[in-house]
Amino acid sequence: MWDLLSQLVSRMCIIVTIAFLITRLKAFRQMIHQRLNVKDHMVMIVVFGFFGVIGNYTGIVVNPNATFTSGSWISTLGSFNAIADTRNIGVIIGGIFGGPIVGLGAGIIAGVHRYLLGGFINTAVLIATIFGGIAAGWIGRKFPLNQKIRPTIVLAIGVVILTIQILLVPVFAVPHQTAFQLIQFTGFPIIFVNSIGIWICAMILYSVIREEERTRATQTQSALFIADKTLPFFRQGLNSYSSKKAATIIYKLTNVDAVSITNWTDDLVHVGKGTHTHSKNQVEMDATRESMETGKVIIAKLQKKFSSTNSNCPLKTAIILPLLVKQKAVGALKFYYIDANKVDSVAMELAEGLATLFSTQLELGEAERSSRLLQDAKIKALQAQIHPHFLFNSINIIAALCRTKPMLARDLLVHLGTFLRGNIMGARRTLVTVSKEFENVDAYLSLEQARFPNRYSLNKNVEVGLEDALIPPFTLQPLVENAIRHGFTKHHKKGNIFIYVEKQKEFLNIVVSDDGIGIPKKKCHVLGQNNDSMDGNGVGLNNIKERLTALFGTDGNMKIQSEVDSGTEVIIKIPLQFEQGKRNVAEII
Repeated sequence: MWDLLSQLVSRMCIIVTIAFLITRLKAFRQMIHQRLNVKDHMVMIVVFGFFGVIGNYTGIVVNPNATFTSGSWISTLGSFNAIADTRNIGVIIGGIFGGPIVGLGAGIIAGVHRYLLGGFINTAVLIATIFGGIAAGWIGRKFPLNQKIRPTIVLAIGVVILTIQILLVPVFAVPHQTAFQLIQFTGFPIIFVNSIGIWICAMILYSVIREEERTRATQTQSALFIADKTLPFFRQGLNSYSSKKAATIIYKLTNVDAVSITNWTDDLVHVGKGTHTHSKNQVEMDATRESMETGKVIIAKLQKKFSSTNSNCPLKTAIILPLLVKQKAVGALKFYYIDANKVDSVAMELAEGLATLFSTQLELGEAERSSRLLQDAKIKALQAQIHPHFLFNSINIIAALCRTKPMLARDLLVHLGTFLRGNIMGARRTLVTVSKEFENVDAYLSLEQARFPNRYSLNKNVEVGLEDALIPPFTLQPLVENAIRHGFTKHHKKGNIFIYVEKQKEFLNIVVSDDGIGIPKKKCHVLGQNNDSMDGNGVGLNNIKERLTALFGTDGNMKIQSEVDSGTEVIIKIPLQFEQGKRNVAEII
């Protein structure tokens, strides 16, 4: 028995070696991740059936008298001879990892071949082999071991199936007694050696799965890294600049030979191999359009389907992936390969993952642009509010002065024009310089002074270098207006208004204060929470606060401090910024 055992071990090594080589096949790697199509099923049936045939040929001839003969490959058997072989390694492994179809097919191939070799147990062996394939396939389908494969579990399954197979031999073989004597001699060596072979094959498959998982983890990390690098560009939408930047990043960080990004009308960019030799034809454009219209991924064999007009083009295969925004294609991403063998399942997963991430980035960019447009519309609507009573009062006072003081009336018309021009400019822009805003304030105050001469005094203190700093339009003038209309209403002495503009680290600090009647503390807390102008028609504190939030988010805020008979102070804090070409923060003393 021990001699037989050692002989079977040497045969098992042949099968294990072949199994290791088989794991290098692309179809096999697809099989262990349950991606078998009809063609792959047929390939796996042939592969694992071939295992069984090799196991039969390399078997050891035995007879019921407990003797065996080892030598060259077996071609035929005598009437009372049998074979101690390793055919069940391929059949059982094929069933566990390929499912019932592969197990049954491999069992039939190995079993029929064994039946044709002859011997008195050939019918029983045929039945037992087919049973082993079906049983292993059923277990593999019922309990998907290829998802969480454990070699020890596969070893236990192999032992159980092999034991049942051995016990079936004397049931179906004739004479039964002779067959029983045979399995007493060969049963243990066959179960032991085949089980060890199944366990070793499972270990090989386990390492392949771990390798695939590591590869996918690396690909996922790579995809996320690429997505992070391309995010600033794809969020700008599909244009020549953003596409070129994104395609260059993709080409450098992936294993593709060329990258192309296209919209509905033309290629936006082509980076990599074939930049000067690859040119589109009508077939390629149709295939790209088909991908965008159907939203499906297309793998194109360029040498067959596209045939680039320049025969020197090295690109042979392309993966065409649609870029979707709100389930509608806005363009396509193309990955080109010189070697068609590079287009494996891992490359496809990476490409599809990147296309999904890029589509999400484009959709986010579209949503941000829509949000900005909506926010801009809201800001424009807020900026367009002009106090109608102020306008009417200004026109009336100018009309009254036209006869008595025509030069003053002329100056006031100039100030009114400046004020209205500032309003029109402010309605078109979201930010203006501090100096421009002060022009609006001066024009407004001049018009008010015409109605109430020497009633108000404005004191401005702007830190050097901040005249060109940018602030939202209608920020200072409404605060000055509030001080005049509400702070000095019951004030009999001359009212003083103070404006301070200073830098605080990376922020611009604006303080507008007055020495008027002040505001009760209870009312001070609710100011800026709703439309707080007295008649509801002015550009109030709430308007200013909403525009600060819309433009700067949490970086823009406004605070009101006041007490009765102690004046009011409004503090505005926004990020410090300048017009392009003007001085920057570092240049301010």
